[in-house]
Amino acid sequence: MSRLIAAFIFILISSPPSLAATITVGEDGCDFYRIGPAVEAANVGDVVEVHSGEYLVNLNITTPFITLRGNDTGGGMPVLRAGSSTAEIESESAGLTEMVQMSGGTAVAIRADFVTVENFVITGATWPRPYDTGEHNDVIGHAGIKVYSDFNKIVNNTFEGNDLTAIGLINASNNQILGNTIKDVSFGYGITMYNSPENTIEGNSLIHNNWGISLQRSDSNTFRENEIRESVNDGIWAVNANFTFITGNIISRNGFESEFEGNGKGIHLVGSTGLIANNVISFNRDHGIYIQSIFWEYCSEPPCGAEESSENLVIGNRIEGNGRDGIRLEKTWKNNIIDNNITSNHGNGISFLQSHNNTADLNNVTRSDHGIFLDRSNYTKVNNNTISEGEKTGILFWSTIGASAYNNTIFDSPVGVSVEESSSGLAITENRIKNATEGMNISGGSRENQVTGNNVSSSDVGVILVGATRNLITGNLIFDSILGIVADFASRGNSIYGNDLSGNGEAARDEGDNLWDDGSRGNLWGPDVCDDADGDGVCEGPRIIPGGKNTDRFPLARRAGS
Repeated sequence: MSRLIAAFIFILISSPPSLAATITVGEDGCDFYRIGPAVEAANVGDVVEVHSGEYLVNLNITTPFITLRGNDTGGGMPVLRAGSSTAEIESESAGLTEMVQMSGGTAVAIRADFVTVENFVITGATWPRPYDTGEHNDVIGHAGIKVYSDFNKIVNNTFEGNDLTAIGLINASNNQILGNTIKDVSFGYGITMYNSPENTIEGNSLIHNNWGISLQRSDSNTFRENEIRESVNDGIWAVNANFTFITGNIISRNGFESEFEGNGKGIHLVGSTGLIANNVISFNRDHGIYIQSIFWEYCSEPPCGAEESSENLVIGNRIEGNGRDGIRLEKTWKNNIIDNNITSNHGNGISFLQSHNNTADLNNVTRSDHGIFLDRSNYTKVNNNTISEGEKTGILFWSTIGASAYNNTIFDSPVGVSVEESSSGLAITENRIKNATEGMNISGGSRENQVTGNNVSSSDVGVILVGATRNLITGNLIFDSILGIVADFASRGNSIYGNDLSGNGEAARDEGDNLWDDGSRGNLWGPDVCDDADGDGVCEGPRIIPGGKNTDRFPLARRAGS
């Protein structure tokens, strides 16, 4: 029987509506003047209503189905300050009994299911004095509210003046944290979760905390429409948390007070899988979104079972003005980066590092170093993106095998597409590149790549080959450039044919040893540069390629299909 069904049966058996009572807490005319005794007296289904005032508490709620509710009775929302509400005996010696009052610790510990805590100001959560008294310190530590149970609600509370974590969940599931304001946590987390699945965190405002939200070993949680800003460290940090849903949040300006370089990521997933959708992630100190896997030992054929990140979907986000990359994936695979608006980040728009079989599709990337950067990231597809105003390169392949770039629009970047450091087996097809110093650069021993059907215009050089071998350059339209195609002396065995080079200042130059036809057709050099007496579309004589000894034996007399 599922836990949910069991819970509903428990409601029917244990909590008849007619037996529910409201217990009041306050100074005048109330049932209790301290909250602790009121909570201890509450039965299943009761409401403990706390009136305006400040209350010292280290509550331990063990009765299910009760509601602890603050009520502004004219003096503001009631304040729960972590600390014992009565003097405790600390020690006895030589006939002297010393009485002390504890401060700090955890304000509210929820150990029963179906408990609601709402409408309070919660403060004073810190290391308790005397040390290690009150609510015990576990993997989460002391907190404003700490939850050890299921199906609870924490709603519309304000957490301020806390040194340690505001809300902590440990071994807790199906809880709702809704509409809370959490600010100025000095040493802990706004919200932290450990081994706590299937919770919903929605509509909260987390401002200027040491960390925003953290979760470890906590699957199937939903983070929706929260505002997380000005954290000292990261906005959201998840480790070994699968099926995490992060949607519609505003995550901004995190990390600027951290003393550690690398802190200040908007969203940081480690060994996790989930959905990151429709968030605004802006002006964080480090990467906007950073997804990584960690392998403690060498792994030759991932997946290897150690803190893996794979099959994440990053879709529909606005990622702007972050201090490093907009999106960075490291040692991951099979992720989909789709339809994001990525602009003005101080690194790359999207980076794949040792990340294989990923997809970047339909993204709009502007004003970054490299628009999309692949470093040893094999079989990744870069399709249908618009990339503009880059500082360096639209798309850069670095030591990458079997990847592809299809139907991308790239303009106003120094280099449109760059293939470097022995990249091989790439398919670069049907892209549109405009206003570049180099439309495409294939260099550094890159080999056996296919460059087909691309449209390159208004560049200094349409395609440049530097130390490139056995690449196929065919079916491309290169025009309005100073030089159409150029190959240096170290470029050998490349096949260059079927290209339209007719609309450039100089069509081509080749200092290497390359083939400029396929045995029956070469390239179009211009409509008026040859005779085609038999009308077969091939010039009657060969064309010498400037720069060396190569020739196009079958230059074309007209464009294909004309």
